[in-house]
Amino acid sequence: MRIGGPRALRAMNDRASLQALALRGPMSRTELADEIGVSRPAAAELLRRLEQAQLVRPDGHQEHGGPGPNARLWRVNENRGHAVGVDVTTTSIDLAIVDLTGATVFETTLTGTTDDPIADLRRAVLEGAATLDLQVSELSCAVVGISGSIDPATGLLAHAEHMPQWLGFDVPARLSEALGIPVTVENDVNLVVVDEFMHGCARGRDDVLLLWMDQGVAAAIIVGGRVHRGARGAAGEIDAAPIGPDGVILGRLVDSVGVLALASASGVAATEASAAVRAATTAEDDGTDASTAAARFLTELAARIAQTLVIPVSLLDPQLVVLAGDIGVAGGDRLAGLVTTSLHGLVDNRPEVTPATGRADAVRHGAVDAAVRQMQEEIFG
Repeated sequence: MRIGGPRALRAMNDRASLQALALRGPMSRTELADEIGVSRPAAAELLRRLEQAQLVRPDGHQEHGGPGPNARLWRVNENRGHAVGVDVTTTSIDLAIVDLTGATVFETTLTGTTDDPIADLRRAVLEGAATLDLQVSELSCAVVGISGSIDPATGLLAHAEHMPQWLGFDVPARLSEALGIPVTVENDVNLVVVDEFMHGCARGRDDVLLLWMDQGVAAAIIVGGRVHRGARGAAGEIDAAPIGPDGVILGRLVDSVGVLALASASGVAATEASAAVRAATTAEDDGTDASTAAARFLTELAARIAQTLVIPVSLLDPQLVVLAGDIGVAGGDRLAGLVTTSLHGLVDNRPEVTPATGRADAVRHGAVDAAVRQMQEEIFG
């Protein structure tokens, strides 16, 4: 059965070349031919086509030190497209504009935003575009991370009572109208797991469960290499779920309020939950009252985290569980090890448990990654 003619094959090779150049950076014609599995004449022809379409450009020559001319290097024409990644919180807008290769070419953070966050966001995008001598219409797309879940049918934001200015309207549609470009709105914790999947501890894993523990508690799920959002976009919204016959709210077990209360009850003094966890994990096991209190606190916290994880781990059977947010990162390998022991005593499927990389601006980085993928799909396609 014939599935495509010469034109389809050329398009496939062109796309593969652009993806390879975007991923690996400048390559010679020979390196590109070997990378995508075509002949050198075919690579030369496709580079000619792509240069004519302004999708690639020469980038100097490869120094080899031997006889003969140095090979010309080629790279994706980074100015052929730009996209926007944004992290929106209750108090700030953190924004970056990236080129077609994913390199950041503009970034800004607005704090103390006004009563009209969409207008604030529009001003930030306009500022970035003007700095780059671009019209907003020349931007390919934007991905906006926000705390809460977007219903794909209505565009309404849910599980976000703390963000009243964003409630009651179709958020992606309103943002797309305000910016004049396609806008995707994504749950912020989903973008954190994207960042870990692309650049952090979850690289190379196809099935990942990330537990975010901070002022709120949420989960993000990757199944088969793709983010799982659920029918209404609310997969992972576990903060307010009651757990146990006494109706304790799950989020209160392992959020900053609950963890700080547990630390105090265990004899670990701190003013912030993450500081309490960090102090406990670094306390020496020397038999003193302080070290005993730290061990008691961490053991109970690990048991709470395992209790939080046992049902989603049993349902999803992930390869990896990532402990994220300020609390998960502060716990490091020691807390992850205690969670591993506690969790593996409760379930037969025994995933690896690890702390998140904890990269700064992880939500914005995840938004940028998602925006770059959308932009490259559009332009490379």
